[in-house]
Amino acid sequence: MLGQLLKWGDCVDSFSFFLVTDTHYYDTSFRRTGNAYENRSRTDQKCVAETPAIIDAGFEQLAADRDTEVILIPGDLVYRGEYQSHVGFRERLYRLKEQGKRIYLITARHDYCEDGEPVEFEGDELIPVKGMPRAELRDFYKDFGFGDAISEHKKSMSYVAQLADGVRLLALNCDGDCKDFKGIWDNQMQWALEQIRKAQNEGQYIFAMTHYPLLPFSPIMHLIGDAKLTDWEKRANEFADAGLDLIFTGHMHAQAVTEYRTKNGNKITDVQTGCFVGCPCAYRKVKFNTDNTAEIKSYTIRDFDYDKQGKTAAEYFRWRFDRMINWKMDEILPAPAKKILDKFTLKKLGRLLWFKVDKSLENRLAKDVGVEFVRNIFVGNEPYVKGTPMYEAMAKLLKRLHPVTHIVERKMGAKNPVLSDIDSFVLSMIGDEKQRDYDTVLNLNLKMNG
Repeated sequence: MLGQLLKWGDCVDSFSFFLVTDTHYYDTSFRRTGNAYENRSRTDQKCVAETPAIIDAGFEQLAADRDTEVILIPGDLVYRGEYQSHVGFRERLYRLKEQGKRIYLITARHDYCEDGEPVEFEGDELIPVKGMPRAELRDFYKDFGFGDAISEHKKSMSYVAQLADGVRLLALNCDGDCKDFKGIWDNQMQWALEQIRKAQNEGQYIFAMTHYPLLPFSPIMHLIGDAKLTDWEKRANEFADAGLDLIFTGHMHAQAVTEYRTKNGNKITDVQTGCFVGCPCAYRKVKFNTDNTAEIKSYTIRDFDYDKQGKTAAEYFRWRFDRMINWKMDEILPAPAKKILDKFTLKKLGRLLWFKVDKSLENRLAKDVGVEFVRNIFVGNEPYVKGTPMYEAMAKLLKRLHPVTHIVERKMGAKNPVLSDIDSFVLSMIGDEKQRDYDTVLNLNLKMNG
């Protein structure tokens, strides 16, 4: 039975770590030229050819912080399961280790070989390369968490590690069946709950990391199959009611802080971190303080040694992201919709649909606004909250579209509740009142048996 509160200072002084995820390293030995590479690259959020330079620059920033030893990496270490990419990435981890860092990682679905996935690029050709078998990953990375485990669930490649006096990490692999099920098996969950109880009994604070998000961080993520664990709601309830209140995740390449409260009143917070090699190329520093809080700050990669076409690093990452969204929109939108987005400014769109937009928005192309909305979901801290000119313009647009959106609500709302109110669905994605996806302070629920 959970009992008295354990003050943080009773078990440990302040403790900090870095959270880095979705590094997607692609080794320098691989060819990455021609149409084959460009066709894949232009529709990918993450950089690929640039990964060695980006990761090297990012790891230099981590190494420069002498106050923080621990680095956590929740999966998707390499691009698409290439064995040589793992070799090159591990070399970089060892260099960090030589500089005094302790690294704890788990692997994910991009880290082992799938048929046809591990390739290099030359001209119009996709050339197969050696892949990494999943069964070899644990031993390959034994020096980065697995070898220091105080408990392991070997079948799933999950473990518990003691990070500091009074602090434990529950590192959960969520590969599931390596096919359709992306989640935590019942036997694995039983082991995890036992580790949580054990930590509480021993006066240890325990938090978790896994690859797939535990919680959908935006309404639209309810419509995307792999945007969260397959069994997310069941596991969120189990974890929170067991006393686990904090989990760090990746996969969706997004900056987001999302909380969930069970019917019993227990809360768990999912801190999702963006891709290390894709806009905004972010990582986090987390500090546990003696007042039972977790102080979370985000940083981005400031620069990297690559031909950025005269752009700053931030501009380059944004350009890569926007290029991807533009290509996706061109692929999926019908011709009339593409024409409107490509040619209409917000002023012209407002005149067409009988609503007025603020002068500061009049000359913005509808397509550029759409791209920005998508980018903001992933970058986090969506800025267009109630009262801003953009929010008001979108609210007016949605009002004019009610004859159409009401049809969608009637047809789709019964199947998926998030579509029962299109206005709220859209407006919630463009503005976040909390503004805490980058930096925030969380209250920790430090409990022990008593």
